[in-house]
Amino acid sequence: MHGEHLAWMREYFKKVYKTPILENFLGLKLLELEEGKVAFGFKAAARHCNFYGTVHGGALASVSDVAMGVACVSLGRRVVTIDMNVSYIKNAPAGSALTARGRVISNGKNIMRAEGHVYHGEQLLVRSQASYFVTGEFSKEDHPGKLKKD
Repeated sequence: MHGEHLAWMREYFKKVYKTPILENFLGLKLLELEEGKVAFGFKAAARHCNFYGTVHGGALASVSDVAMGVACVSLGRRVVTIDMNVSYIKNAPAGSALTARGRVISNGKNIMRAEGHVYHGEQLLVRSQASYFVTGEFSKEDHPGKLKKD
């Protein structure tokens, strides 16, 4: 089912990221999607920045949470964030092209753990880890009807 689930997720991101949800506000673009791993592109706009003109820590934390959570969902699991640790290493100015990567490091029955990294080119900006509570599993019935056609 995972191949079908990943195909559904790719279509989901194309459709849903055009709506007013957090991922759309952040301007995330799906770059890579595999079982347990994901990468998003993100162009830091002025709306994502603090008064210093650098990307706001809250925006970077949100991008990290999305990347790690989607990595968990790519394994067919429904999850919600329990806790998250974010280490800010360096900042980036408005207009920077950023990449957020998430990877599952533990796929437990009730709790999953993931790690995330946000980069500006090769420069590591953020390192994060999070725990996710597994609320259920996706089934084949979840996929086809959940994306409404325009």
